[in-house]
Amino acid sequence: MPWAMLMLNRRLYLQAWLVAVVALLVAFLTLEPAPDDVEPNGVATFTAADAVKATNDLAAAAPERAPGTPGAQKALEWVQVHFTELAGKAQADRVATQPFVARVTGDALSLNNVFFTQPANADTKSQRNILIVAPRDTPRGVAAGASSTAILVELARTTAKSNYRHPLIFLSVDGTSLGNAGLRWYLSMVERSRIAGVIVLDAPGEGTGRQMHIWSGGAGRQALALRQLAERSVRRAGFVASSVPALRSQLIRLAVPETRGDQRAAIDLGVPAVTLSGRDESVLPADASKPDQERVDAAGTATLELLNRLDAIERANAPDAALAYAGKILRPSVGRLALLLLALPLLVMALDAAARVRRARVRLSVGLRAVAWRFVSPLFALLLAHLLTMWGVLRAPTVGRPPSPAELTLGARALLVMLLLGLLSFVLWMWVRPRVNATGANPPAEAAGALVWLGGITLVAWWLTPFALVLILPAAHAALAATVAPRRWQVVALAALAVAAPIAVVLTVGSDIGRNPLYTVWYLCETSVSGARGLAGPVLAVLVGVCVWSLSTLVAFRARKGLVRGRAGRGVRPAG
Repeated sequence: MPWAMLMLNRRLYLQAWLVAVVALLVAFLTLEPAPDDVEPNGVATFTAADAVKATNDLAAAAPERAPGTPGAQKALEWVQVHFTELAGKAQADRVATQPFVARVTGDALSLNNVFFTQPANADTKSQRNILIVAPRDTPRGVAAGASSTAILVELARTTAKSNYRHPLIFLSVDGTSLGNAGLRWYLSMVERSRIAGVIVLDAPGEGTGRQMHIWSGGAGRQALALRQLAERSVRRAGFVASSVPALRSQLIRLAVPETRGDQRAAIDLGVPAVTLSGRDESVLPADASKPDQERVDAAGTATLELLNRLDAIERANAPDAALAYAGKILRPSVGRLALLLLALPLLVMALDAAARVRRARVRLSVGLRAVAWRFVSPLFALLLAHLLTMWGVLRAPTVGRPPSPAELTLGARALLVMLLLGLLSFVLWMWVRPRVNATGANPPAEAAGALVWLGGITLVAWWLTPFALVLILPAAHAALAATVAPRRWQVVALAALAVAAPIAVVLTVGSDIGRNPLYTVWYLCETSVSGARGLAGPVLAVLVGVCVWSLSTLVAFRARKGLVRGRAGRGVRPAG
């Protein structure tokens, strides 16, 4: 049989796309309107002057509050004193300290949460609590963020004069700069089903302009319903609520979460939560502006409005994988189906490739083995890099989460490790290469094997972490289309499409952490191989990259046959 029998079926590929597009249009017709507003219980009245004074007092007592430092201890004592004053001697049990230990780079760090409980005093009491949370610590070298704790204390004072059907818990958490350790520990100790919602204050008084930022994302989920209540509350306070990120940004952030807000700790555990902040979703900067009374007033008033709205319902909707688009909501089941439909042409072509190989009397196992051997070298490099983090050569995860960019430097050690990994991978590849050739797979057969591998990997990724398809599918479809592209400019355009998703991730994460693209690439690689983002993502990235590379060998093969032509119509021989 001629090798052309192993080529991909362009017509079938386009027909599969037609089916997928029609189904996608039908799926998007299911967009649901935003839920109706909730009429808040009570009227929000917040005393900003007292909160500003408390902010200045805390900033003077403990300007820097890195976990485990004397400044952090002073801040803890400051909060304990104010909460104890609110409770009074007769109700001292309403204030409690929760000590815990966080392990950072092998060392055990003693931390403390402290919380103040406001019992429900309405006639119709609820069994669920509303949490108002403020991070007390700051990253090293940062003297800002005191408005979080000050507003928390003033809110506790204000709500004591009102009637609420939900018990309120005002929680000052430690270890937010260490992977949200404080709130994660608190939530691990309580019955999470009894939490109606979580409102986090992350330096809402430090900022410029009249915009209040709302963070509502976690790992693969968003608290969109609670976010909409927060947006309305911010507008009622006279400020402008930050808009929901564009669909592209939502997809990227769900696929590669980078948020450091405490709301993520709750959302990851299925608890609805939002963060109100004076900045976009990023690390607290050292040069944050000083709290402004107007902003403090807006933050306190918006929080009270949101608190009253939460108190009017039994529980906020649980976070899920819903997406916001054009002011409407795309439900998780529909979004998951839409991602699978985008993979449909790829899956159809994988089945067709397997059938074509069989008709050509070529064993599919030959191509599958060739690609499997190609997996060995990059998977070994990934495993070795992970072991280096376990041995302390590379930076390990901070309490199981990615470390702060300030703690992860691109220095001589990092460059030496990358050089060593590259060298060892090359040596291993020189050992693997003869075994790839020994399989006897020609480029079309290997491409068919790669396509079958890619179809299976795509289904596994969709099942485990569906938003990973946002990164996988552009490269997979581009590589697949390039195998039948007749023009050089088309191959170049498809190559650009293949790298579009990784570039978008680098730019999005770089914006979130405030670093340049070169550092961001290193940061993403290091935090991925360390296991801080889980191991499924890095392994899937390696497998997909190898499959795309194997498909590219068919493109080079067609070029050598003169089937990829330039504008002049002459065959193009690829470099190398």
